[in-house]
Amino acid sequence: MKLHFTKTEFLDVWRELKGYAPLRNDATVVVSHDGLDLDMALTAEMDDWYARLLREGEERYLAPEDLSAETAVPPPVDGGVTLQLPEGTVRVLHVKLSGWLAEARVVTDPRCALAMRQLHPFTRATPRLPVAVVHPGGELALYPAGPLDAVERLVCVVERDGVYAMDRSALNLI
Repeated sequence: MKLHFTKTEFLDVWRELKGYAPLRNDATVVVSHDGLDLDMALTAEMDDWYARLLREGEERYLAPEDLSAETAVPPPVDGGVTLQLPEGTVRVLHVKLSGWLAEARVVTDPRCALAMRQLHPFTRATPRLPVAVVHPGGELALYPAGPLDAVERLVCVVERDGVYAMDRSALNLI
């Protein structure tokens, strides 16, 4: 089950899972303004955890989005096509063009050997084994690409401002 929290809601959940929630409702609340701001410290810890979850977490803990409808395919150049990923895209999980027979292998290092092979027509990927190369700046190069190809599937992890989206099972990682 996918969950979506605002910052305040997730801070309440975080506080409870970390053991900082009050255990009794009838206790007198004492507020001190000298010393550590607990909410600020917990928010920083929570934001670091969430950013790491988005960058490195297993797909089953995430709430990925299909961005294929938001992505236009420009005409192919030199056997491939380069897409501009939507704002807030943290990582690409799955991508498939209509002319491919399988999903692409996603490569995150544009200088690795597999990514460099896509630059030459004789070593480039085929529709049976396509390759997607993620470049800095939010660009996604797809190989091979034809003039009639459209994005069938583009599943990405997206960070939205003020929204913490994840699967319910991710709360067990806190």
